[in-house]
This record gives sequence, structure tokens and C-alpha cells, in this order.
Amino acid sequence: MVLNSLEPQISLAEQGIGLVSIPDLSVRPQLANGTLVSILEDYLDIPTPLQVMWPSSRHLSPKLRAFVDFLATDNSWRSGPIPDEALRGA
Repeated sequence: MVLNSLEPQISLAEQGIGLVSIPDLSVRPQLANGTLVSILEDYLDIPTPLQVMWPSSRHLSPKLRAFVDFLATDNSWRSGPIPDEALRGA
């Protein structure tokens, strides 16, 4: 099955309907509460680049500029567990 968004993939995986290959960032709560488990970790240790793109003719809004700067300088989003306060939206 081919799906274009993460939500149906997560839902189907939680129902036990197949495997999904999605960023662990998208399923940290499910991994933490045990509704999903990570498998094949030895085969998934390949970093995937994240690209941020916008039209070259437009100026960045201050919010987008701050987000791009964060991605470029803060390494906490790249790997490791997400702090609980980030999961809660604090």
C-alpha cells in the first residue's frame, strides 16, 4: 500500500496492518507508550537529509527565518529522544 501522509501509516501500523518506514520523530509518543515498536534498527541507521526550500524570489518571514536558523544550528532535533516538554507542546 502506498500512502502520501504519515497519519494513515501510523494508524495502520498501530492496528498491526504491515510495517512502516517513517521518521522516528513522527512516532516518538507511540514508541514511548508501546503502541509501536522499532524493528530492523540495524538496517535503518542511514541518515536522511532534511531539505527546506522556498521560492527564491520571496523574502523569508521572520518565523520561517527563525525556523531555518534553528534547523541549521541546533542539533537536538537530529537524533536522540525528544524531551517530554516538546512532546507536550510546551
